[in-house]
Amino acid sequence: MKKHFILLLLLVPTLLLSQNAKEIAKKCMTSTVSLVMEDNFKQPLSLGSGFIVDNGKVITNLHVIEDAKYGYVTISGESKKHKIEGYLAVDKSNDLALLSVPTLIGTSIEINGNNPEIGEKIYAIGNPKGLSGTISEGIISGIRTFDNEELIQITAPISPGSSGGPVINNNGQLIGVSVGTLEAGQNLNFAIPTKYVSKLIQLSNTQITKLNIKSVAKKSSESNLGKGIKTGIEIINLEWKTTDYGMGIKETNLEGFSIKNNLPNEVSKVKLLFILRNAQNVPIDAEDYEPYTVKYDGIRPFLSKYIDISRSDIGRRRITERKKGEKLEIRILDFTIKE
Repeated sequence: MKKHFILLLLLVPTLLLSQNAKEIAKKCMTSTVSLVMEDNFKQPLSLGSGFIVDNGKVITNLHVIEDAKYGYVTISGESKKHKIEGYLAVDKSNDLALLSVPTLIGTSIEINGNNPEIGEKIYAIGNPKGLSGTISEGIISGIRTFDNEELIQITAPISPGSSGGPVINNNGQLIGVSVGTLEAGQNLNFAIPTKYVSKLIQLSNTQITKLNIKSVAKKSSESNLGKGIKTGIEIINLEWKTTDYGMGIKETNLEGFSIKNNLPNEVSKVKLLFILRNAQNVPIDAEDYEPYTVKYDGIRPFLSKYIDISRSDIGRRRITERKKGEKLEIRILDFTIKE
């Protein structure tokens, strides 16, 4: 009986430290941020997640910020944008970056320096598909090695936009950074251990380097989760109408098409480029086009909007007129994500 009592006493501190998902979300959500990275024209390039390690300092995946010239972060649950001035340190081998965000004042996440254990319950926090402040539960299912670097295999789901987000243990402490998933497997998700995070923080300096990191080699475990905003909307269902005027005279004109929004945010001010190509695929005409209804009304998340084309919509009538062997290509030049 005495032996059992002593064992119970030893377990009590561990039980008291343990927290449920609701408490962990309350504690760690304010330390988690969303990242929107932008190109040279300050247009959206990629979405990602990150977390605060000190006032003005954020950790994320390196692949989230690569090829970006500008960017900003928002704290989960807040709308204020904090400009990313650049980075203080990067770790290309482990896909990590320490960013400088001077106006960002928030709660620093607590880092666990112990080695993670297989079977340990964990929680991944991030912004999958741009859905800010999402928390998912899982366990550590393995410790793996890729390219001589260690990764933590977890069962908590990771989706596009989750890259760079914190992976938290049952005590509300950071044990890893979400990095990607194996495309060939099912629920094979990975996180970067905190030992690499701590090393990056120690290597940081006070000098800020401007964003302009070119594409870097990826670990075989990654699926480049942060990329793809520019493909977040697409052109679908081009509709053509052929009019037969008789005496061998036929004319085929574009009647309309649909713009599909695959993002969780409303989009507006969509700018398109029409390129007419001949049978040899050589461009023979081009025209910019900004659909009026999309410019002012926008397209709600995960919905499509049909664009009805009239002769007066396009400055060059030839663009919407297709002759035998010709093809019309419609490119998305730009769009705005509505807050």
